[in-house]
Amino acid sequence: MPSRLCIAVVAATIAGYCLPAAAQERDEMWEVTMKMEMPGMPMAMPPQTSRMCIAKGAKEEDYVPMRGECKTVESNRVGSKYTFKSVCNGKNQMTVTGAITYGDGTYDGSMQMTGMAEGQPMNMTQTYSGKRVGACTAATKAK
Repeated sequence: MPSRLCIAVVAATIAGYCLPAAAQERDEMWEVTMKMEMPGMPMAMPPQTSRMCIAKGAKEEDYVPMRGECKTVESNRVGSKYTFKSVCNGKNQMTVTGAITYGDGTYDGSMQMTGMAEGQPMNMTQTYSGKRVGACTAATKAK
């Protein structure tokens, strides 16, 4: 089970990148709370809250958690709801499907991750919510 706990912690970290892609006039600070559920875990992990600075002009695809060899293969926005599907190849093959619903300065979402992690079958659900808490200066991305 320790490998599942390690995978859960990594997944919790990347889930924080699911932030709303609203029209921004400046970089924004978001407070994100994430909860994870994983069948077979001996105990539930407590919700985790973190803050993230999101750069002005970020695209919705930039908020979908992708790690390593993961790629968004489907995405759609209708009104305030954004849905996506990502596929991860390589050592830890996974499929991630999710949805985010945006409000005025807030959002709620969930994603389902299924596949293999460290050679073990994995099925995990993450739910998250965020709220805009102020302005910030985002780090610039290296090109």
